[in-house]
This record gives sequence, structure tokens and C-alpha cells, in this order.
Amino acid sequence: MRNNLILMPVALLVVAVFPLPYGYYLFLRLAITASAAYLAWEDYKRKDAFNGWSLILSMVALLFNPLIPVYLDRGSWFVIDLAVAGIFAMRWHVSGDGDRAKKSGG
Repeated sequence: MRNNLILMPVALLVVAVFPLPYGYYLFLRLAITASAAYLAWEDYKRKDAFNGWSLILSMVALLFNPLIPVYLDRGSWFVIDLAVAGIFAMRWHVSGDGDRAKKSGG
């Protein structure tokens, strides 16, 4: 079943391209790290091994982690935020492909 909560990190990352207070970006780091780590763990459990999604989402969690922050300039984060929003959106889209295969009998 497609999990629409995956779209929450997408919305947070798209909003992050605007100039906002520093506190928002701290919250963003926590939210994206938690979301990416959770989804990576779910993908790992489903296949009982690392696959492409669990590896990509683990790297996203490491990039956004608040404990050992990665410091980049604003322009770099702009591109990264949009790219990671695309990764979460693609993960959401792919999560629905299994539903269509089940409904069509395949």
C-alpha cells in the first residue's frame, strides 16, 4: 500500500528552498534523517538485505544527520534539497507500483 506520509519530507524539502529561520533547517535535519532512516530500515526488512532504496535512503540520512552536520553553502543545499525531495517522491511513486500489480493480477 502506498504510504502518503512519505510526501511529508517532500513538502518540507520544497519549503526549505525559501529563506527561513535557522530553526527550520534544524527541524528539517531531524525530520529528513528520521524519515530516511525509517524508510531505509523498512526496505531492508522487506528484502532482508540492502537494496538500492535502503542504500540511497541511508546516504540521505547520513547527509542530513544533526549529530555530525554537513556544512555547505546555500546554493548547494538548494540543489540537494530539491534532489532529495525527488528521491522521496520517487520512493513514494514506486511504493504504489506493487498495488497496481496486485490489482491487475500480476
